[in-house]
Amino acid sequence: MELAGLTVFNELSNSREPFKPLRGKEVRMFVCGPTVQDYMHVGHARTYIFYDLVSRHLAHLGFSMKTVINMTDIDESIVRASESAGVSIGDFIERYMLAYRKDMEGIGVKGLYRFEPVSNYLGEMKRQISELLKRGFAYQADGCIFFDTSKSPHFGDLAHMSRQELSLRPLELYPDKRNILDFSLWRKAPDGAPLFDSPWGKGWPGWHIQDTAVAISELGMQYDIHGGAYELIYPHHEAEIAQAEALNGVRPYVRYWIYTGLVTISGRKMSKSEGNTTYVRDILKDYGSDPLRLYVLSVPYRADMDFDTDGLKAQADALGGMRDRLAHIDERKASRSGARRLAEAFDELLNDDFNAPAALELCRRAVDRPEEALQGGVTIEDVKSALYGLSSILGVDLVG
Repeated sequence: MELAGLTVFNELSNSREPFKPLRGKEVRMFVCGPTVQDYMHVGHARTYIFYDLVSRHLAHLGFSMKTVINMTDIDESIVRASESAGVSIGDFIERYMLAYRKDMEGIGVKGLYRFEPVSNYLGEMKRQISELLKRGFAYQADGCIFFDTSKSPHFGDLAHMSRQELSLRPLELYPDKRNILDFSLWRKAPDGAPLFDSPWGKGWPGWHIQDTAVAISELGMQYDIHGGAYELIYPHHEAEIAQAEALNGVRPYVRYWIYTGLVTISGRKMSKSEGNTTYVRDILKDYGSDPLRLYVLSVPYRADMDFDTDGLKAQADALGGMRDRLAHIDERKASRSGARRLAEAFDELLNDDFNAPAALELCRRAVDRPEEALQGGVTIEDVKSALYGLSSILGVDLVG
């Protein structure tokens, strides 16, 4: 089924495309989730708020949504962070997994309803690795199992880079790898980490196989949307594609690859390693969810955004002002079609590759200049009725 008017930017084709779900009225979406080693910061929140908007809008358009976010609880950074905190790995993971779920609820993420710890899929990881070995796409070396990227003719297509260009960004420098771009499927565990049994000895699953294990188990061998920040394109998502297409023989593994930009502070990426994180839990205490959602949705989703608290406060003030004006606006000439026209204009903007900034501006104009926004006379009740409906798509209470 092709949804008339809805276009999305697909990183795989590097172009806008009509949105055509693989299964008619059902849309399946996977979003790369957190490594549970710290509290959620604004960079994480921006990603989840955007894909929550995608899910809400598609549901509003009549599609049933099946969405999954993985939660990475097998990672060397978790081992090191738990050691520094003097907490057992199990207790450390439980602390931050619960905190993440609480923050997801706090920022109003409802369209992304499945949060899956990758450790629950170890059996599927081993099954996939065994199958890749059997089919000749993987090999053992240096006590690890590697994916042979020379067997993947499309490796680099998502990043739009040649193998030669990718070779300038090598990762996992093991001396016995066949090719510099090969990546681990099963590897030696870091010191102090728990060991997992496998047919190839005790060790750890590679990062990339963790996500394909969750996604294929929950969404099938081919699905509609894969989301995350664009920094994950290489090597993570290139590796996912190579693994999955070697397993299922179907291309493309995912129909649409849709990416958000990064959140920066003074031009530097917001991250724990940079020491410049602003935690969502603190923002929720000071401002609540609505201003944060408005703030991140007011920037085109593919662009990087530079975060500052002045910008967040400005959104909080603007929202309060809009609610106040809506409560005191004079009555206009009645027009029962006003609410319908506003909703149609809003849908048209979101159908344009999820243009949330323009949709938010439309909502503001509807309050400030109702006749202009709706191209005709309306009553305050028309505007309120429409904005109540649009609030459920944005995940923001526009009316108060």
